[in-house]
This record gives sequence, C-alpha cells and structure tokens, in this order.
Amino acid sequence: MLITIFFIFLFYTLYPQAISFFGYSFLFTSGVLGLILYLYNGKPFDEVITIFLSYIPFVLACLITAYLTPFRDAYMMDYTKSQFAWIFGSYLIVTFFFIIHPRGSFTLFLYYIVGAIFAQCVISIAMHQNATIRDFFNSLQMMDMVALAKRQETEGARLLGYGVAFFGAGISCGFALIVLVYIILKTKLNLISILLIASVYCFIAYVGLLSARTTSIGLFASIILAVILIFTSGKKKVQKGQFFRFLAVAALFGSIGHTLAYLYFPEFADWAFEAFINYSNTGEFRTASSDGLENMFQLPHTFDQWLYGWGVMEFWGSDVGYTRLLFYVGLPGTLAYFFYQFMLVKMSFTNDRAFTFTLLVMYAYNLALNYKGLSDLNLFMYLFIFYFLHYRYYIYTPQLYRLGKFNSTKLRYAVQSSTPRRRV
Repeated sequence: MLITIFFIFLFYTLYPQAISFFGYSFLFTSGVLGLILYLYNGKPFDEVITIFLSYIPFVLACLITAYLTPFRDAYMMDYTKSQFAWIFGSYLIVTFFFIIHPRGSFTLFLYYIVGAIFAQCVISIAMHQNATIRDFFNSLQMMDMVALAKRQETEGARLLGYGVAFFGAGISCGFALIVLVYIILKTKLNLISILLIASVYCFIAYVGLLSARTTSIGLFASIILAVILIFTSGKKKVQKGQFFRFLAVAALFGSIGHTLAYLYFPEFADWAFEAFINYSNTGEFRTASSDGLENMFQLPHTFDQWLYGWGVMEFWGSDVGYTRLLFYVGLPGTLAYFFYQFMLVKMSFTNDRAFTFTLLVMYAYNLALNYKGLSDLNLFMYLFIFYFLHYRYYIYTPQLYRLGKFNSTKLRYAVQSSTPRRRV
C-alpha cells in the first residue's frame, strides 16, 4: 500500500499538470507538504542554502532586466515558484522512499523514476487507443485554453501524452533512456532482468518518438554515455558483456517495435521516424522541424539586448531556448540560467565515476535540448541531490561512526552541528 502511494506521489511530482488538486497542480501540494516536513525535521540539510545561492544570479539578472526595460513578465516569478516547489517536493519524495526502503539502493530509486516515466508512456498509449480512457485522463489534467486548443489542433498528428505533451514528453523519455543505460552498465543482472530492461528501453524510446522527436536526442545521448563508460572504465567497473547482451536484445525488440508502430500508429509513424528515414535516404539525420530551427536560431541585434535583453519571455517566432533566454535576460542571465543547472549537477556528483559521467552527459543532453526549446532537468537533479544527502547523513556517516572510522573531529565536520541527533 505504501509503495503504491509513494509511486503516485512520485508520478504526479514528475508530471504535476497531470492532475488538478484543489485547483492547483500537484506540484503545489507536494511542495507544501515537503516544506512542512523539512521544517519539522529541523532543516536538516545546509546544502539547500547552496541551491538557493546558486539560483540568485538568475534572479538578479531578471530583476536588473525588469528595472532597465519597460516590460513586466511573470516568467521569473512562475519559474521560481515551480523550482521552489520541486525542491521540497523532491525532499518529500526521497524521505518517503527511505521510509519504505530504509536502506534503499540508488539503483532501486532510479527504477522508481524510470517506472513513473514508463507509466506515463503506457497511459499515453491507452489514451490513444481507447476514447473512454482518453476522456477520463483528460478530465484529470490541468489545461488552460491555449494548451487545450493546441492539443485539439495536434490530435491525430502525434501521440499526445498524459500530463505532458510535445517537447516535454521527449525530455522525460530521453532522460529515462540515459538512466537505463547507466543501470545496465553498472548493475549485475540476470537474463530476465536484461530482457525486461531492454523491452522498457525500446518501449519508452518508441512512445517518446511518437510523442516528440526530440526523444532521439536522448537516444543518442544514451549511446554516447555507453561508449564513454565502456572505454573509460575497467572490466570490474562496468558490465560490458552484459551491455552487449542488452544491445542484442534491444535490437531485436527495436525491429519488432518498428513494425508495431506502423501497424498501430500508421497515421504518424512516418512523422516519428522522419529523421531516420532521411538518414537512410540521404545520409543526413534531419527533419523538416530541425531544418526550420536554422531560421529560428536568432541572436540579439544590439549591445543592450546582449546585456540585459528585452525583459519578455515570448516565443518571438522561435522555439529555441537559447534565443528566448537571450532576448529575455541577455547573455549574463542566460549564463546564470545554465550555471544554476550545472551547480545542481555538480551537487549530485559522487565517488561513482560512471555516475559522474552520466550526470555530465545529462547536462550536455539538456544543452542540446535548448537548441530545440527551453528546457532543464532540474526536477530530476533535485531528486538525486536529496537522495545522496539522505544517504550520506543518515546511512553512510553513521555506519562509518559505528565502525570507528570517524574520530570526533572528523565527525564534527561530517555531520552538521545544528541537528546531529537526527543523523547519528
């Protein structure tokens, strides 16, 4: 029962627009509950202050832009509220996870995250295939008139997901593919587990492509990660032979999935695989959408625009994240936006070299995504940060102390003095 409740909380924290909760998205609820729990536990992690400090440069850039331009845009306030809610929502999720699994491994935690993304893909397929299911889940979603009109306009042109559609669906699916490659290379698995992970990998890849072709960026990122880990790690560090077995099974499932896609989604299968079709025909991995991006990638025209932008977060005829940021807060604000994301990645670093590479690939993946649209992976980084903070302070450090590997001086620096009774 607790596992089911936890999974629902995780799912709707990752996809908060998938349900209207007292007139707000689920993110508001999880954020408030997480903040209450964080304060009740005595503000256990001083590292949260580092997160807030890293965000200040972007806020300052937005405020300077607002002061120097006549425009007023709600984007900074809305974005800040969302990040604040995701921070404490992630704390709630991680705390809940360790209540259910007191010594839960990081791999198990990743399985839950991938499971939530997989569930979103399953629901998306079910909504497309069954009108009753589609009407039910659409009735749960929070959608304004613009989002509703856009979904109705796109109906039949692509697979519309539950809780997230278009570009957002590709982001989460691509993230899951990267995580699955890390798991297959770092975790010793039996044949059944390899078959299961390969099937999940292919399913998410195909559903992602049918929803948003940017999933292909995550697909390529996962392949790049595999190459990096295989060539930079010793035999004892990664499961190379296991990965090649996974690759063979995934190739088989991939060919089956390609056939099923044309069988059940003939109306937009060509659209989903356009880049691969063009590569097969012309040797160029391109789509009509990617060709259009060349004209959408615009740069500021004046020094003032480079310095502080226009102060309005609009499309300006362009989906490109870099263009939108540059015209919104100029180059300093754009750098601050990605600096914050890098700091979250850096705070997730561990002694596991393979996971560090995985995080760096994720960061590069996000940089590539912003050539298509405005994106970040912050919600996933918050989950990683709080997992490792909890593990470090509540499991790893106390274990070293019990084993006598910390003297009193080292322990004092390892455990924050404000709430030591909660940790050791």
